[in-house]
This record gives sequence, structure tokens and C-alpha cells, in this order.
Amino acid sequence: MNKYVTVILVTFLFFLVVSGCASRNIVVLIPDPNGHVGKAEVITDGGKQLLEKSYGMTTVTSRSSVPSSVTIVSPEYIAATFADVLAIEPSPAEKFILYFNSSTVDLVPESRSVFTAMVASIKRRGAIAISISGHSDATGSTELNDKLSYNRAHTISKMLMQQGVSSDIMTVTSHGKGNQLIPTADGVSEPRNRRVEVIVR
Repeated sequence: MNKYVTVILVTFLFFLVVSGCASRNIVVLIPDPNGHVGKAEVITDGGKQLLEKSYGMTTVTSRSSVPSSVTIVSPEYIAATFADVLAIEPSPAEKFILYFNSSTVDLVPESRSVFTAMVASIKRRGAIAISISGHSDATGSTELNDKLSYNRAHTISKMLMQQGVSSDIMTVTSHGKGNQLIPTADGVSEPRNRRVEVIVR
């Protein structure tokens, strides 16, 4: 890639800048891995340009120049032109949901394979941050569920440490019976709310 070009690829959640002694700046709005498209406003002393459509691109030649009119480029153009930039883009975060037996910190049988897949993902991608969030259903007291959801999250963190994952990259939180996956009235037993959500980055 021309070293005198700065390329900014903007996704719904991600900004990536490759810089140098740039005489030209390119800003491209690309979808995130789920196909969502955000917006980006490119502002210089000379004016501004709004990017709001997938694969919209504008160019800035100097701080005082007006950003160029938006052109829509193809995914193939992005892949071919900005291969070097895309090669260093971090992998999207992965989310895993592990379910538990009622009132326990014991995984349901189906979630054991999810745990195995999660460990494989952590090792494959060389994870740098793992958030572990415990939840419960709406049965029982608030105090009981606060403790149970924390214990579930803590159990998963201990299981990960047993697999060689460093505690330094893990963050453990709990929500009790708040933030339900399946909204229910208080006192309702819902298996899908008895869970730990793990986000691997």
C-alpha cells in the first residue's frame, strides 16, 4: 500500500487507522460482522462529509480541503485495495452462553460442549480479555439470586483457570435476576435465564 495514504476503515463498532506521513486520507464505512452499519462524519477546516451507507468512501487531501463527495465502493474493491489493513483487524468478539441447573452452579449437560468450544476459541484467538457475567431466573429472593449468579460466574472463571486461562484477562460480574434473557414476572422459573454469558475478545 502507498505509504503516503492514510486509510480509515470504520465499522459499526470498530475504528482502524494506518498512518504515516500522509498526504491523502481515505475514510470508508464498512458493515460490522453482523451486517450493521453506523455513521461517520468526516470534518476538516474546509467542510464535512457524512458517511451513512455501507461501503461509502470519502477522501481528504489536506486539513483545509473539503472531503470529497461520497462514492460507494464494492466489497471486492475494499478487499483488494486495503488487504494490508484488513489483515491486522482484530477478530470480532465471540459470545458464549452457558446454562445451569436450577438453584445450582452445575452446568446442564448441553452446556459442557459449549464450554469446550469456548476454551478452544480462547486458545485459538489468543484472547486478551474475557468478560464473565452471571445471571439467575426470577425464583427466590434478590439476595439469594445475587449470590447464586456471582457463584455461577465465579465457577466458570475457575473452570477456565483450570484450562490454563490467566485470571488477569478475566472480569467477573453478576446481575442476579436482573437483565433477564427471557423477561418473566418475579417468581417464574425460566431455564434460559439461569446462565453465564461469556464474551471473548
